[in-house]
Amino acid sequence: MTEELDKLTEVAKYQKGYVATYQVEVSNQLLHHHEKAGRLERVLRGIYRMKQYPIEEDEQLVVAYLWSREQGIISHETALAIHNLSDVLPKKVHMTLPESCRRVRRKIPEWLELHFADIPEDSQEWYDVVPITRPAQTIVDVAAAGLEPELLRQAVDEAKERRMVADDFEWELIARLQDRC
Repeated sequence: MTEELDKLTEVAKYQKGYVATYQVEVSNQLLHHHEKAGRLERVLRGIYRMKQYPIEEDEQLVVAYLWSREQGIISHETALAIHNLSDVLPKKVHMTLPESCRRVRRKIPEWLELHFADIPEDSQEWYDVVPITRPAQTIVDVAAAGLEPELLRQAVDEAKERRMVADDFEWELIARLQDRC
């Protein structure tokens, strides 16, 4: 039993204390045992938090990533807030899944907003232990999703000021939005 707990701990230490059942072969009986003993907390179906790890501010991003079976990318308003490009306050965690995942069969948590697109690798980066869209991709995504004009302008201006996008980014934005139509 200790060996299986060690497996869970080994995976969880790289994921802010979270582990998904698809990542480690452990029995439901063992999970239930450790949950009753206070070592594990069931967060979502198939996703557990090891209680020995401290709770962190952005851990919901890790839960979303694990829920997506490591296929999702943090995007849209959530990525905009993480990049600190506007005053947007997302009500949900926004995540983009590949088009091939459009028919999600699992229950979608109410705090998670899904989008579907195939995001190129050069439009992604890592934010701690989860992938996130880069600033240019993030701005294109929120513009296409209809972000309020004031917040969009703020995001573009801030990204340009911090040299996260090119000085002529507005032209790239228009071109990329036209490609989506």
